[in-house]
Amino acid sequence: MERVAFVMKVKPGQEAEYRRRHEAVWPEMLRALKDAGCSNYSIYMKGRELFAYMEVDDFERFKRRMSENNDARRWELQMAPIMAQAIQADTGFHEVLAEVFHLD
Repeated sequence: MERVAFVMKVKPGQEAEYRRRHEAVWPEMLRALKDAGCSNYSIYMKGRELFAYMEVDDFERFKRRMSENNDARRWELQMAPIMAQAIQADTGFHEVLAEVFHLD
């Protein structure tokens, strides 16, 4: 299992909308995440900054499966207008953070 932490940012004035959308994540999107091998996924918000953590079976496979999933693509398209920092073209994902410490 791989632990993945990443950051995102919401556009100014879109904080409440971001929270609203995540109070009712589509069942299809939840299924897509699980089918791609994602578990233990959390997103934290401080102002406009977002910190996310998830565990995946295989990160490269996760990214590939999510990019191929119509519901995941539709979710990203819906979220893009309210996000200041979205999917990076070179990695196909958000800005991933390097792990510097872990206590099991």
